[in-house]
Amino acid sequence: FFDGYKANPDYALQCARTALEAGARWIVLCDTNGGTQPQEVAEITRAVIASGIPGDRLGIHAHDDTGQAVANSLAAIDAGARQIQGTLNGIGERCGNANLVTLIASLALKPVWNERFETGVSSQALAGLTRLSHKFDELINRAPDHQAPYVGQSAFA
Repeated sequence: FFDGYKANPDYALQCARTALEAGARWIVLCDTNGGTQPQEVAEITRAVIASGIPGDRLGIHAHDDTGQAVANSLAAIDAGARQIQGTLNGIGERCGNANLVTLIASLALKPVWNERFETGVSSQALAGLTRLSHKFDELINRAPDHQAPYVGQSAFA
């Protein structure tokens, strides 16, 4: 979506509105090449909302090719989107997707987010993120990332 918007904003917005009018439950803004920067994501997300698509029907799907998937997801939420798509440990094609482990912890633990939004993530579930992350790595035969935010061995060292 973001590349299309940058090339032709009117057409991109028309496509998104048409999908909403046709009954789409969510309009998900995709940064499938991971090249959009957080400030652009925020600006474009606000433009989409201003065009008539309500934020509570708007999602973000970010790839991590430039290391910005988590930041882009948070920028979209800050701008008014209300759904985040991602994967456990950021696993995905090419450089991966937004890391849900990092996003869940950030949204639940950081006051800038948890004072504004209800995540539905219990303290018990939050406490299990490290185990979940490491178990997932084990299932895909990958060593846990010791430098992973929140759940890596080096986090908060």
